[in-house]
Amino acid sequence: MKNKVVVITGSSSGIGKETAIEFCKQGASVLINGRNPERLNSTYEELKTKGYQVEKFAGDITDITDCRAMINRAIQKFGKIDVLINNGSVSMEDYFEDLQPEVFKEVMMSNSYGAALPSLIALPYIRESKGSIVFISSLAGILGVPYASAYSAGKMALTGLAQSLRIELSCYGVHIGVCYVSFTRNDCNKMVLNSDGSMKRVAPRPGFIQQSQRKVARSIINIVKFRKRRKVLSLAGNCTAFMMRRFPFITEKMMTASIRRKRKRELMA
Repeated sequence: MKNKVVVITGSSSGIGKETAIEFCKQGASVLINGRNPERLNSTYEELKTKGYQVEKFAGDITDITDCRAMINRAIQKFGKIDVLINNGSVSMEDYFEDLQPEVFKEVMMSNSYGAALPSLIALPYIRESKGSIVFISSLAGILGVPYASAYSAGKMALTGLAQSLRIELSCYGVHIGVCYVSFTRNDCNKMVLNSDGSMKRVAPRPGFIQQSQRKVARSIINIVKFRKRRKVLSLAGNCTAFMMRRFPFITEKMMTASIRRKRKRELMA
């Protein structure tokens, strides 16, 4: 990755931040992005202190003006773009029937439109460098999961977008990859949206099935290095994805049983 220029959306914290660190360690120049200026500045200063070549841009990836300004910032600072990692997104956790329409729209937009816009603006530079565009998806992008309808819909859209771009850009030497992130250790302060738009902490998960953020970041870099088309992360993730693809009916039955138990507990509470 030496002398490569990488733009990573949603990189002020979590997987995005860890991916930025790993690219920097391997000699890349990185532009980091986030909507929270304070958190973005903190990450920027942390990376600068380590001597890495890094730039920052605070902005909303669902806003065309912000996307243009972000890509222009990368070009002005580094002169080119070799890699775009579409990592930024908003998640949610609640029943579809309870979702306010504006919440569904925000989550859907951040996960689909928020990946399409940066790709659209960066594409001329990626074509010039014969570089890579990588979409960070999820197991929810393979089969829709309960409590995450808008998130699942947005992540599934990335597969279709990637497939279209891969075919359209095949003659230009552009690499298009999709990373289906599995169960990953979250930041302790990670928040998701409720049905009414308020924020709540992510529900805890069993530790033994979770990958570290660093391991996920290294997998993302390998997708770029080896120009992989798709990658499902972790043993647990691959087993789950296999069940989703090969035995969707059984997988849905298992999730349905879980939902019924949850509904029953809620009615008894």
